[in-house]
Amino acid sequence: MAVLGGRIIAIGSESAVKALANESTRIVRFSGVALPGFDDAHIHTSAIGAQLERLNLRGLTKAAILANVAHAARSSSPGTWIQGDGWDQGFWHPATFPTAKDLDSVSGAHPVVLDRIDGHSTWVNSRVLELSKISRDTRDPEGGHIMRDAAGEPSGMLVDNAQELIRQVIPKPTHADLERQVRAALQQFTRWGLTSVQDAAVDLDTISIYKELLKRGELPVRVYVMAAGEQARRQYLATGPEVDLGSGMLTVRSFKLFSDGALGSRGAELTEPYADAPGLRGLELIKDADLNAIIRAAQQKGFQVNTHAIGDLAVRRVLDAYQRGGVTPQERFRVEHASIITDNDLPRFAQLGIIASIQPVFVGEYSRWADARVGPARAHWVLRTRDLLNSRARLAAGTDYPASDSGSPIDNLFCVVTRRGADGKPEAGWHPDQHIDVDQALRMMTIGPAYASFREKDLGELTVGRYADFTVLSADPYKIRSNALRSIAVRMTVVAGRVTFDASR
Repeated sequence: MAVLGGRIIAIGSESAVKALANESTRIVRFSGVALPGFDDAHIHTSAIGAQLERLNLRGLTKAAILANVAHAARSSSPGTWIQGDGWDQGFWHPATFPTAKDLDSVSGAHPVVLDRIDGHSTWVNSRVLELSKISRDTRDPEGGHIMRDAAGEPSGMLVDNAQELIRQVIPKPTHADLERQVRAALQQFTRWGLTSVQDAAVDLDTISIYKELLKRGELPVRVYVMAAGEQARRQYLATGPEVDLGSGMLTVRSFKLFSDGALGSRGAELTEPYADAPGLRGLELIKDADLNAIIRAAQQKGFQVNTHAIGDLAVRRVLDAYQRGGVTPQERFRVEHASIITDNDLPRFAQLGIIASIQPVFVGEYSRWADARVGPARAHWVLRTRDLLNSRARLAAGTDYPASDSGSPIDNLFCVVTRRGADGKPEAGWHPDQHIDVDQALRMMTIGPAYASFREKDLGELTVGRYADFTVLSADPYKIRSNALRSIAVRMTVVAGRVTFDASR
């Protein structure tokens, strides 16, 4: 492969390509198999960076989590905030939500804030409830839920918009903190073999950091930004999209919206009640009228709209809104997650030209509790990868990390092909009829995200004229058993012909 100006100018035999070299040509040799660069269609950069500095609670029992909090409390200065994330009660027995009292027993005077793996609910201790002035008289905010005990007192669990009630008391990171966290996440991306990421729900501060890194030539991964929040939308609707900054390294041309919460926190909006909580149907985080207004404004200014929708009712409401707005396939509007899709709504993705931005790695989490949440009659609607492909819908795969078990594209590949979690469970696969083959999976992780971000002419395949973005793997995923896919290692990551990660160094 010959590269000039960051783009592929020739692919062929070694002798033919070497004939293009001159005395200033740099020759890079590698051992392994080069594939089009992995592109995560839905990930959270700053949250990953922050997670690296907090307690990592993934896969832990409640007892282990409390032991971690106790250790942090003993080793921290009095009153220091203790923060962590990644817990999932699906690993616990019984799999019930925790309480502030659980944390009170080990936290002393420290405020403790522990985000659930999905990011849509938070477990806090009594000190945080006190500082935030959350009491039995505090009403649930619109689109949020304060869980309560039998006596009506806040239990210590805050769901979706109820999490905003503690934001004003949690210490805010400085600009330097945020930049450090973003840098750490970007370096992790290169080690995972990612050449592009699509950062979902980004504020103006993080966008400014991306621009600073780009200006200094320190952005190692292409970033496609989904701006989120009223302030960011207002600013970008006034100024318009920013496309292909720095030879395609940074683009801001989409808005991220939230229509509902998460299935694990019972915030996903369902048509019928939860099977394991008959009094709940989830949360509506945006009204149809507001969704309609944002869609119209985005269309007028040339912005893509990417709406989080997990429950079947949320998915239907978003598809209805896109249809009312006359959204065309050329605008490439997306449903982020599209976790629960009814048979009636399944064909509408292809019919309307709407992209399903899905996260195959969710199979690990869903296998732990989705059947209990929705019951056997609806379980086959969850994470319908093969059904979506068969319907001819456009698919783009991501991980939603850190709101999932893993952010590694290798793990994501393993999950979508085997229908097993990143930990290899369940061994028989969860609803294995929804598995797909390696070729289909890799296209969802390369050309699929490229199309979903309007970059399919520049990324997603290794052909002359496209950017020289590729990932070198230790083995050919087409030639090994599906159960062995997790054993593949990333040996090199290359963006525009520049080596951003080399495992041999």
